[in-house]
Amino acid sequence: MKKGNITIYDIAKEANVSPATVSRVLTGNAKVRPQTMRKIMDVIEKYNFKPNSLARSLLHKQSKTIGFILPDISHPFFSTLFQKSEAYAMELGYTVFLGNTMNNSENESKYLQSLVEKQVDGIIYIGGRINDTDTDKEYAEEIKKVMERIPIVFVNGRMTGVDAHVVRADEESGIDKLVELLINLNHLKIGFLGGLDGISSTDVKKNSFINAMKTRGLSINKDWVIGTGFNIESGEEVATQLLNLNERPTALLCANDLVAIGVIKVLTKFGLKVPEEVSVVGFDDIYLAKHFPPGITTVSQNYDQLGQTAIKVLVDLINEKEAEKEIVVPTSLILRDSCKLLSDS
Repeated sequence: MKKGNITIYDIAKEANVSPATVSRVLTGNAKVRPQTMRKIMDVIEKYNFKPNSLARSLLHKQSKTIGFILPDISHPFFSTLFQKSEAYAMELGYTVFLGNTMNNSENESKYLQSLVEKQVDGIIYIGGRINDTDTDKEYAEEIKKVMERIPIVFVNGRMTGVDAHVVRADEESGIDKLVELLINLNHLKIGFLGGLDGISSTDVKKNSFINAMKTRGLSINKDWVIGTGFNIESGEEVATQLLNLNERPTALLCANDLVAIGVIKVLTKFGLKVPEEVSVVGFDDIYLAKHFPPGITTVSQNYDQLGQTAIKVLVDLINEKEAEKEIVVPTSLILRDSCKLLSDS
């Protein structure tokens, strides 16, 4: 046999086993007797047969399944994005497995391994370790090993040293639109509330806020930039801290809609009317933003487009087609009733 033309059938014939057994050895998808494995590996090494060739061989069959890994399915951003992505994946003939890690890195590792064992064709990765500002090298190596076997697409995140395909919403532009809106409503004293340092989504939004303010010649009061998390309770916490200050902003830009809801709850509780006395804007355009009084002005991450784009990229990679390394999905300003023109008086 010529080395350049070796097929899985040639390997099987010389090793006196079935092509399916060779497939199992190369993918590690099932147990093979040690002596049989050794016999197959001897032939593979003899002809320098590349395991990657198997993935393109006639025996390679797609499972038509896609894995999702995300940190918190109870969070409306993740659940909505998952739902939109899942619907589109099913349109394309795929079913999905969901790994909800509960914000636990050990669970992330378990789900990564589990999805590989389930032979999914690819993985959509949202949040978790891909949102850490400082990438853990061990986590990066773990992801890279999985990517040697199946494609992974990151959504709204990245990892240093990991050459993954990325699909992300244009959060920078979204924050800029909110700052511009508030300034057009005569607000010059604007605070930024919510998020956590060390999380890339917070870093992106906070830095975009600072840049948008500076570009328009406005100063930033560090006392008005407070973050303890991403949920309603953290919104309540930062709003309470704000109320204890001698000088307060007239408008508050929140890292997401849940934080905005918590902020509005506390402001209302202490007699401050939104938007008559304080304007509040959010981010994400979750379902609750429309219905929580007075209706939260926010930025939509365009879940349909974000989810569909991520699935399209992953399916292209599964089918060995070229795909753009990074795709930025535009965000949209959603105007509701939580901010108001500030009178000159």
